[in-house]
Amino acid sequence: MPAYYFAMEGYHAGEKPDPATDTLITIQYQKIDLPSGEPLEKLVILKAWESSEKSIVTAFYNQFFRPEVSPTHFIPVGIDLDYAYEMIIAKCKKYHLPEISSHRLYYERPRLDLGPVLVLLNDGRFAGARLDAFSSKKSDAGRLNKWYENKEFTPIERTLHDEAEAFLKLFQYVSKYKTRLGIARKGKTAHEKPAETPLPLNTEPALPLQPESPAPSGKTPAKRAETRKPAPHNNPAHLAKAHTRIPRTSSDETPSPERKPAYLNPLRKHTPKTKNDGKQYR
Repeated sequence: MPAYYFAMEGYHAGEKPDPATDTLITIQYQKIDLPSGEPLEKLVILKAWESSEKSIVTAFYNQFFRPEVSPTHFIPVGIDLDYAYEMIIAKCKKYHLPEISSHRLYYERPRLDLGPVLVLLNDGRFAGARLDAFSSKKSDAGRLNKWYENKEFTPIERTLHDEAEAFLKLFQYVSKYKTRLGIARKGKTAHEKPAETPLPLNTEPALPLQPESPAPSGKTPAKRAETRKPAPHNNPAHLAKAHTRIPRTSSDETPSPERKPAYLNPLRKHTPKTKNDGKQYR
């Protein structure tokens, strides 16, 4: 869908601008890339002092707002687009062009107005939420009216170029660093980086660095287990514990232990001897 930087400048004799009665001075538009804000074509400025108000309104209408032109053929991107929309409605009615209803402009045609973003950047205050407060653009309050009254058209044209350049720089900055907000759309986008392939994991678990660290999951190799723990049959304490844990069996199933030879009295140095006469001697 083609997106265009879009703005309209009007001359107002009263204190505040009124799109229904202001004199249309210029219509400017420039084709841009909507995701990045980069310009795709040069800025076009339709100037009323080179022709007439009716001429520039008719040319702009025939290019973008004819009934057979799709609403998505021209997507306006700018600041305070409500003023420009109301002026289009008023001028088409004034010069008997096919009527453009507010429903066709506000509801059927997509648009991108950066005005609410400036309000957020201005700490939620509407007063002072202007382009010159957040860009290199100088404030043009009252200057365009004076230049138009004095027929100084060159500074008007230069100011319009500076305004378009300042807007695109701000739009490009917001678009480039929008990920710093920490808010992401659900799901994957077309500009999302491809997922990185995870590195292969080592199948052998690593030993804990500290004694209090929990043991890693998985089986420990047999060789390492032998180096860390002594064999159960070499430790007498393990034998004693193992012996106490053996379940008791019945007396029939328990084998009788072998009897040890009777202990000899150490005071008995000689064993009795028997002679042939039947008497015992020491």
